[in-house]
Amino acid sequence: MKKMFAMAGLVFLLATSVSVRAQDTPQSQSNTKKSDITQAVTPLRIQVVFTEFDGDKKLASLPYTFSVNADERRTRPSSQVRNGARIPVAIDKEKINYMDIGTNIDCSALLQDDGRYKLTMNVERSSISQDSNASALSAPIVRQFRAEINPVLKDGQTIESIVATDPLNGHVYHVSVTLTVLK
Repeated sequence: MKKMFAMAGLVFLLATSVSVRAQDTPQSQSNTKKSDITQAVTPLRIQVVFTEFDGDKKLASLPYTFSVNADERRTRPSSQVRNGARIPVAIDKEKINYMDIGTNIDCSALLQDDGRYKLTMNVERSSISQDSNASALSAPIVRQFRAEINPVLKDGQTIESIVATDPLNGHVYHVSVTLTVLK
């Protein structure tokens, strides 16, 4: 009987040590995999400048500076800028609708293998026309510019990512992007 209890105890000890080892191995493997996959988040400062020209004459320069984290785990933009106003637009004599006018910027960043950063950006700029033709009409003329850009930049680099011409007045719009790694 003593032999049977001793044998049962030995089997029990062996069984528990094997199950403990089996549990230790996957946890250490999962921790290693998790640290290999997870990359550090790098804070960046992004500056976007909208500049409008009439020929060689600069009419406006609108800079926007914001922070974004270079993080591959994000599935949506990590920074969003909304700046502007809602203007009333008459639908008929009794109804008024409001229209958003201003600048919208959505941005996310991803660190590339070569040390540069790929930005995914949606930029939108709308404004009310200041042309003399607009006053003769009952409704304002709203100018809109939209673009999706994906520049790849290194620390301190500035690029002129877009140059576009307004089809109504011939003004030329420049959009430049600057990236700075925050330390």
